[in-house]
Amino acid sequence: MRVVLALSLMCMMACAGAPSPKTLYLLRYDASSPTKLTPGWPRVGLRGVAVAAYLDQPGLVVETAASEVRPAQNHLWAEPLDKGLAIFLRTAIASTLGEEVGMAARSAGDWEQSVSVFVEQFHGTMAGNAVLVATFWIAPASGAAPSEYRFAQSLPLESEGYAGLVQVERILAERLAAAIAATLPSGG
Repeated sequence: MRVVLALSLMCMMACAGAPSPKTLYLLRYDASSPTKLTPGWPRVGLRGVAVAAYLDQPGLVVETAASEVRPAQNHLWAEPLDKGLAIFLRTAIASTLGEEVGMAARSAGDWEQSVSVFVEQFHGTMAGNAVLVATFWIAPASGAAPSEYRFAQSLPLESEGYAGLVQVERILAERLAAAIAATLPSGG
């Protein structure tokens, strides 16, 4: 009887200590409708996307109090956020422009314009909002000084939880891509 009781107690402790399953979120632009891109060498290139140090970890981040953030332990980006944002922005900008956007460094010399992005904030808040603050630079191939732009928006979550946060963060990233595309001169 003691053995059965001990085994039952051990099983209950093991179940209670079982970690919650991890949920991975992939940040991709929804290209549900096919976009016809102008063929040819990319006129515009995305040189790089960098994120603030607090975002350079796998967990989705929530601001729990003023100047306090907490990364999630079980709700994670499926890939490093800077890489996911670069793929997302490249695809969204290309969709908006209707032409391919380059990312390969070897073709950078052929771009008429290059874009660099620094994401300062990309998190949720306890008040139920998602926040995206970024600075981006558009540099002409001529070597002229780049133009600097700032993007800052916050939107309320449409549904609760981390899945709701990711949904609104995608909307904010789409808006950032649209702001970037709007600053680029049209192709000719």
